[in-house]
Amino acid sequence: MKDAISASYRDWLAEQEMPKGKRAAMLSALELFSKQGYDGTSTMAIAKNAGISQATIFKYFKTKDDLLAAIFKPMINNLLPEYREDFLAEIPQTATLREAIHFLVRDRYDFLIKNREVALIFITQVMTNAETRAMFQQFMADTAPMFINAIYGTLKKSGSLRADLPPAAVLRTIAGQLLSYFVQRQVLMPEVKADEDIDLQLIEDLIVRAISKD
Repeated sequence: MKDAISASYRDWLAEQEMPKGKRAAMLSALELFSKQGYDGTSTMAIAKNAGISQATIFKYFKTKDDLLAAIFKPMINNLLPEYREDFLAEIPQTATLREAIHFLVRDRYDFLIKNREVALIFITQVMTNAETRAMFQQFMADTAPMFINAIYGTLKKSGSLRADLPPAAVLRTIAGQLLSYFVQRQVLMPEVKADEDIDLQLIEDLIVRAISKD
């Protein structure tokens, strides 16, 4: 029987067998990198936030880059493939176009919120860090055919998908709306009150109008 997959990266990290100081350093880095950015966070700040010494950090990680890699590599190499398999298996196969979009929007936004810290760091590092970008590009190269078969295939089966839109355009439309809203809520305007349920419904409506032939 397959082991249950952790709901978030923090849950997964809490379950790993590792020295207490190493876990504290990774959790502290996860928090501060997401708030202040990688370049704006020193190892001294990570140590202070974690309640450990800088020596403890350097005992487990030679550099700050190594600490960042320790956060990302298991996410990309192990967790994302497992999350991907579970997500693809749960896509409703007999849904209308609107029902399928509702599932995709709500499920993926929930995933982003549960993994908010690592998602924020990841978005920044993919744009600025060559090693992180290369890891993600390899993951996407492996994942794209699965997403096209499962997501685009399901939407096409609904009978309401525009025939003139290639799979990549459909996936960009969905992902673009979700990521833009996530960044807006978490980075650009986190202090602005919003009804996320209403906002997500509007996003669903926009996506359906953009890709529906009806």
